[in-house]
Amino acid sequence: MAFRLWSLCSEQSLSNLDATSTQDSWESRVNLKGPPSLNTLSDDILIEIFSYLDVEDIMSLRSVSKLYYNLTHQGVIWKRFLRRIGPNAPQLPPSSRYSSRFLTSFEAERLVVRAITLDMNWVSPRPSTLSRKSFLAHRLIQSMVVLPGGRYMAASVSNWAKNFYSLCVFALDHRVGGIVALAETPVKQKAYNLRAKYMTVDGNPSIVIAYVRRKKVGRISNESSRNVDPSIYHEVRNNPRLKIDPPVPFQYVCSCVQISLDALDALADPRLDPGSREFFEFARSQPPPFRLLSVLRSSSEFGMIDLAIIDDIPTLAVVKGLETIVFKQLTGMGPITTMVCAREEMNSALIYRICNIRILPHQGEILVIRAITDMTPTATSDPRGPPSKPPGLLTVAMFAIPAAGDSETPSHTSISLVSFRADDAEDIQISAPHDYDLLGGKSPSDPVVAPPINIFYRKSGCRLRYITLKPVPMPSWLLRPGQPQRPYYSVQDTLNDDDQLLFCEEYAWYSTCRLFVCPGSYRTLLYGASPEDRTDSPGVNSIYSHLVDPHFIDEYSVRRHELLRGILREAYEHRSQVLAKFDLCPDLYDDLRRGVKDMAWDESIGRIFYVKPDDAHIHVVDLAYAPSQTADGQRCPLPLADQRMLDL
Repeated sequence: MAFRLWSLCSEQSLSNLDATSTQDSWESRVNLKGPPSLNTLSDDILIEIFSYLDVEDIMSLRSVSKLYYNLTHQGVIWKRFLRRIGPNAPQLPPSSRYSSRFLTSFEAERLVVRAITLDMNWVSPRPSTLSRKSFLAHRLIQSMVVLPGGRYMAASVSNWAKNFYSLCVFALDHRVGGIVALAETPVKQKAYNLRAKYMTVDGNPSIVIAYVRRKKVGRISNESSRNVDPSIYHEVRNNPRLKIDPPVPFQYVCSCVQISLDALDALADPRLDPGSREFFEFARSQPPPFRLLSVLRSSSEFGMIDLAIIDDIPTLAVVKGLETIVFKQLTGMGPITTMVCAREEMNSALIYRICNIRILPHQGEILVIRAITDMTPTATSDPRGPPSKPPGLLTVAMFAIPAAGDSETPSHTSISLVSFRADDAEDIQISAPHDYDLLGGKSPSDPVVAPPINIFYRKSGCRLRYITLKPVPMPSWLLRPGQPQRPYYSVQDTLNDDDQLLFCEEYAWYSTCRLFVCPGSYRTLLYGASPEDRTDSPGVNSIYSHLVDPHFIDEYSVRRHELLRGILREAYEHRSQVLAKFDLCPDLYDDLRRGVKDMAWDESIGRIFYVKPDDAHIHVVDLAYAPSQTADGQRCPLPLADQRMLDL
C-alpha cells in the first residue's frame, strides 16, 4: 500500500492533467451548461467536502482535473489530517516559524505523507530503504545529533588536518541546498558526548547543545607524553570493564551553549542562496548566534549528559567520575548541585560506574544505570589455567532529583532498583521520552498514555538485551494542585507479574554481528558490524527495524496506530516479529561495509544520517516518502495554477 500511496503522488497519475478542460474560478463554473456537477459548487464548499475524505481519496482526486489538483493542496485539508494523527506526525521546532499559523499546506502535507509511509515501511515484514542522497558538508563530521523532526542537526566537526575543531548547526531539508551549515563556533578541543535539545531559555525558544572536551593540564616533562593530543585520544568509552587510563593528566570541561531558533530560521530562509554573498552579508549583519550558558571543569572524567526542564528551569546533568551526577541550572548564576548515588548494601565493596542517565522531570526523579564489577579474580577448577573474572551486574535505579544547591548530602539512596547479571555490558542506550509523544484524555484529569522508556545494552557473545519501563498514571500524592496528569515510570523488582511494569527480552547473534543501537521511544534502529571489527569506524553489514509492541498489547501502541488508521481507507500489513532486517540496495550495502564514522537516527521522520571516516559528506538514507518542491517553492511534478496557494 505504501507504493500505491506514493504512485498517487507521482508524475504518471498526472500525465493527462494538462489536457483537462476545467475553469478555475467558481463564477465562470456556475454558469456552465449541462447536468448538475460538483464543479458548480464554490471552492469553499468543495474544500469542506474534501476535508472529510481519506488520504487515498485526496490523492486520487488530484488526477481528475486542474481544479481538484489545486483544491486538494489547500492547507485546511492537510492541517486537519495533521491534527488527527497526533504524535505520529514529526515534531516541529517550537518556534513561531513552525507554528500552525505559519505552517504552509506543503509542509503539512509533507508531514502527513511522511508519517503514513514511514509507519507502513517500518512495520512491514520486509522494510526497505527508499532513497539515498549525499550532501557536501565542507567539514569532517566527528559526531552528530539530529533534533526531533529533522529540521536541524548539531555536529562536532573539524578541518581536514584535524587541528581545528568547532560546533556546527546544519539546516536539514533546505529548499535550495538540502543540508546547509548555518552557524559555527570554535571549540578548543574535539567535542564529544554531544547532546542537543529544544528548550526555552529566558523565554527564547532555542537549541541547547551540551558537550564534553578534554585538555592536558600541568607541566609534562616526557617528550612522548607532550605530543599526546587529547582530541585524538580514545578510550573504550562504552565498556566500563575495559577502561583505559589516559597517558597524561587531563582536565575535563563540560560546556553548554544556546542558539536561538529565530536566528536559525532567519538564516535558513530559502530566499538566501547558501554560500552566496547575500547569505554571508546577512549572516554578518546578525548578532552572534551562539551564547555560552555554562562551563564545568573537573579533574575527574565527565561522562554522559542529559538536558531537561526541571521546575520550569532548563537544567544540565552530567556524570562525573564513577558515582556522581552534577546538576547545573542554565539561567543566570544557577547553582551547582552534586548527587552521589549510594551503593547497594550487599554489594558495597564492589566497583560502581554510572553508564547512562535520563532525567524524568515531571516525577522529580532521574533514571540511573550503573555497572557493578568485582575485579577480584576467582579460582578455577584448572589450577594451571588463568583465573576467571566474576560476573558483572547492571542496575537500573530511580533516584530523587536533589534540591537545587544541595551538595552536602553524603549520598542519595535509590527509590527503586533492579539488578541484572551482565558480563561486559557495553553501549548502554536509553530512549528519551518527550511531552510531544503523550496521548491525553478528553479532560486534564484523565490519565495520559505515554510510550515506554527503552533500554538497550550488549552483553558478551554479541547478545543484545532490551528492557522496557512502562508508565502508569502518576500517583495522586505526587500531583500538585491543578497539575494535569503525567506518566509515571517505576522500576519494579518483580518481573513475572501479569501487569508487570518492567519487561525484559534478549536477542542473540553470537558470531553473526555486533549490534549498535540508535534508541527511540517508538522506533529503535539497530545496525550490525562484525564482532572482530573493534575500530572507530566499523563496517556496517545490516540494519534492523525494532518494534516495541508488535502484537498491540500496550495501550499506547493501540491508540497511536488507531490515529493513523483513522485517516486511511485501507489497512496495511503489520508484522508480528520484533525485528526485521532492511533490504539494502547494493551500492548502499557496499558503502556501509567500507566503514561508518558515526550514525544518527530520527524516529519521527524516518531518516538515517551517517558519515564516513575522512569524508566531508553527510549521507542521508530515507525510509519514508515525502512530496518534493523546486528551489522556488513550486510543487513537483506539476506546479500549482494559483501562486497564492504556496503560502496557504
